[in-house]
This record gives sequence, C-alpha cells and structure tokens, in this order.
Amino acid sequence: MFLNALKKSSIFLFTLLLGNTCYAQNNESLIKISDLDSLHNQFYGQASEEAYFVHNKLLRQSKKLSYDQGILSAYKSLMWYYGVSAKANIDSVLHYADLFETKVITKSIKADTLLIKALELPQYYFNKGQILANGFGLPEQGLESYFKAYPLISEDDTKMFIAYNISIAEIYYHKFQYDKALEVLTPLLKDTVNIGSFTKKLLLKNISANYVQKEMPEKSYPLHKELLNLALKNNDISEIWWYKNRLANDYFNLGDYQKAIDSALAVRKYCLENKDQHLIFNNTAYLSTFYHAAGNLEKAIAYRKEAIKLANGSEYKKDTYDRLAEYYTENKQYLKAIEIYQKKDALVDSLRSNEKNALSNYIDSNITLLKEKQKSQQISFDIELLEIENKKQKLYYLSISAILVSIILILGSILIFRKYKKGEKTIEVLKSNEKKLLEEKIILRENELEASAMALSQRIETLTLIKNELNEIKKPIIPKLEAAKQKVNDLIKSASDVSIITKRIESEYPTMSAKLLNKYPNLSDTQIRYCLLTKMNLSIKETATILNVTPDTVKVARSRLKKKLNIPSDVSIKIFLDQLSKE
Repeated sequence: MFLNALKKSSIFLFTLLLGNTCYAQNNESLIKISDLDSLHNQFYGQASEEAYFVHNKLLRQSKKLSYDQGILSAYKSLMWYYGVSAKANIDSVLHYADLFETKVITKSIKADTLLIKALELPQYYFNKGQILANGFGLPEQGLESYFKAYPLISEDDTKMFIAYNISIAEIYYHKFQYDKALEVLTPLLKDTVNIGSFTKKLLLKNISANYVQKEMPEKSYPLHKELLNLALKNNDISEIWWYKNRLANDYFNLGDYQKAIDSALAVRKYCLENKDQHLIFNNTAYLSTFYHAAGNLEKAIAYRKEAIKLANGSEYKKDTYDRLAEYYTENKQYLKAIEIYQKKDALVDSLRSNEKNALSNYIDSNITLLKEKQKSQQISFDIELLEIENKKQKLYYLSISAILVSIILILGSILIFRKYKKGEKTIEVLKSNEKKLLEEKIILRENELEASAMALSQRIETLTLIKNELNEIKKPIIPKLEAAKQKVNDLIKSASDVSIITKRIESEYPTMSAKLLNKYPNLSDTQIRYCLLTKMNLSIKETATILNVTPDTVKVARSRLKKKLNIPSDVSIKIFLDQLSKE
C-alpha cells in the first residue's frame, strides 16, 4: 500500500514538474534577434550542460519568431553537442543534421546569400565529418560529409581549402593509407605565407604524423623542429613538451637510442610534475619502445604495462597489448604472453562489435530518418491530393456557375434581341405611318395650294371678263364707271402678282428652288416659277391666267424648259419635278 502510494505521489510530482516546465517554456519572454545571435556565438562549439539548455532555448525562441537563421544555428549547435559531449549519441547527431540540411535545401542560395554565409556551411560539413569519422568511427560516412563541403569553399579561402584537405588526409591516416594522406597534404606546404599560425601548425602536425607512421625520421624531424620553434615563439608550454616528445621518437628512428631515452625521460619528468595526462601515454609508450631497442627488456615491459593503464583509445590499447605480448615472448614468459594475446583478442572482438554496432546504428538511424521522411512526404502528398481535389471541386463549381451564368446571359440576350427586333419593327411601322402621314399632309397641302391657285386663276379670269365688259361701255363717260374700271384693274394686278404666288409656292416647297438651282444653275427666275406652277399640277390655261400671259406663251415656255432640264419626251415636267422633290 505504502509503495503504491509512494509511486503515485512520484508520478504526480513528475507530471506537475513537467507541466510547470512546459508552462514556463511556453510563457518565457521573447528575446531580441540580435541577442539570439549573440548567445549562439557565445555558446557554439561548447559541450557543457549550460550550452545544451541555451541552444534548446534558442531553438524555441527562434521558432516563435520564425527566425530561420536562429533555427538553423540551433540545429547545428545541437548536432555538435550530441557529437562531442558526454551524451554523445549517433541518432541525435543524425536527427539534428537531417533537420538542418532539410531546411537549408529549401533556401535559395541567390535569395538567401547572407543567411547561407552566416551559417558557415563548409564549417558545418567539416564538423559533421569529424564527428562521424573521429567520434563514431565512421570514416566513409565522414568522407561523404567532407565531399559536400568542397563545392561550397570560396576560391580565395585558402584557410578553408587547407582545412578541407587536412580533413580528407585524416581519413586516409585512420585507414592506414599514409601515402594517400601525404599526397593530399604535401602540395599545401608550397604556400603557407597566407594562412594563419593555427592552420599552418595543423598542416605540419598532420604531415609529420604520416611520416612518423611511415618511419621516415629524416622527413618528420625537420617538421617537428619547426613546430617546436613555433611553440617556443608563442610560449605554448604544453606544445613545447609535446614536440620534444615527438623529437625523442625521431632520435630513436634515426638510431640515437640514448638521446631518445634522455629526451623522453625529460618529458616524463615534466608530465609527472605537471600531471599532464594527455602526453604521458605517448611518452610512456615511447620509453618502452626505446628501452626494448636498447636491450633493457625489463624496463620495456614495465613501461608497456604502465602504458596499458594510461591508454584511452581502444586502438592505442590494442597496439600496446601487441607490443607487451611480444616482449613477454622474448623474455620467455609465454603464459603471460598468451594472457595478453587473449586480452588483445577480446579487445579486437569488442572493437569489431563496436564498429558493427556503430555502422548498424548509423544505418538504423538513417532508415528511421528515411521512414520519417517517407511519412512526412506521404502526408505532404495526401495534403497536395486534397488540395488538388478541392481545386477540382472549386473548378467544377466555378464551371457550373459559369455555364449557368452563360445560359442566363444567352437567354437574356435572346429576349433582349427579340425585344429589340420587335421594337425595330414597331419603329419601322411608326416611321412608315409617319411617312404616310407626311405624304398625306404634303398631298393635302399640295391640293390646298392647287385649289388656291385654281381659285386665284378663276378669280383673275372673272375679273378680266368684268374688265372687258366694262371696257365695251364707252359712252357716255360716267365717272363712277371709270372708277370701277380702275378698281377692277387694281384687283387683277394684285391677284396676278407673281411674286406673292411664288413666295407661297416656295413656302410649300422650300427645297424645290434650291434643288433646281443646285442641279441646273442656268435656270432663270421665270423658268423656276413655271416649274413651281407645274409642280402644283396647274393647267396651261390656269398658269397663263396667273402669269397674265397667253396659253401659247405657256406652251412655248414649257417646251423650252423641258429641253433645258433634259427631260425625256415620254416624261412630263410634273413627274420629273415630283421625282426631284423625293431625292
């Protein structure tokens, strides 16, 4: 009962603590982008717990701010942390490396030049390669990362170019391909003026290490002397003793065993006094080798046994086992030699198992990442399919809507067209009726004018008869009779005033005179009057009466007029004038 209660309480407290942590993270105040960059630069490359929490915080903050550079920098830092810290884990390294590289792929080099430059991509791929090759014993995978760095190196970046070649050479070194390593590194010695002190030392150190493995002291010795001088110049104590230890090995390979032993013992004294654990293993292993060559087998065995305890790496320990077993065999201590060989075999098995596990873990991690990518791609594909389906549905609805609108527009257009045609017909009927009314009105006016002209002609004719009858009464002369004759003459003159008649005719046919003059400019005023009187359908006698001339005069005038107007013989002047008025 008590244990169950304790377990429940523990779970409750853990849940509460986790909830508070999540709440605190969700409610942490946002940091300015400039401060995010500053914190990243301050803690990048560190493997401490503090650095781990800082990089996770930077990741959360950058995601909230949608700050791509901060997100990518956090991924890069966390990859490094899981590669070199005490919590080294291949799965986490590959996880953050994949997040980083996947996000970088989405960035355009041209559009995000400053971002790509700020991320230092070549350095990122170098770091990843070193972690895989040196940290997890995966040289081939490390090479893959180095090869990705090469195209990104600027042509004028000599320092980065040398660092790239050194990284490649280190892979060859670990694979015991020393000639290939030297083939890569040796040409770089031609120009060391434009590179920094650190890069130069790194180059010299790697070249000398390959010459040491090839047992070529005549090549390694001058390089170690140069490195020692650089260390003395910079007063770098640890490096001074490191290269003194290397020179002791050169003395040995050159055949001066005593000088080698004396130099190595001086280095050992420094290591013991200053507790330099980093250098003591190499120094102890050298002393064992030197004493063995000098014939002092007991000291050789003693220093080699001590070297086994000091060895950190499995490869170093394996080599030390080999040497110690050889020394025991030479000293005829066969049982001890067998025991050492058994330990060595167990170590080799362990190494092979670790290598297999490392490779297996690398493959498993990549498979897991691939599966996650496939799931992510499948989700993206499903989303794209849904979007396509939605677009198709939208397009379908839009098409139906467009068709319906088109049908409505077509029907509306047909109705409007029909109304328009119906309206046109109505307008034509109205115009036709209006034309008929106008024609009837014109005919009516013409008839009225014709009637008026005929009535005027009859009036003049009557007044003329009266005048002639009065003129027959000659005697006796009666004053009132003479006055009556004069009044009759005045009435005849006023009735026969051609200008008054012409004005009235022209008011009825306002364009007739203009059309005649425009078409026949040689017509006289009298001929135009004949035309107008003829248009009114007056007879020769009526025309003669109105104009106060004889009928023969009218006949002659009409005949001349017909010729002047070029009227055919079978067409009357009246018909000709009617056609002209319609033009």
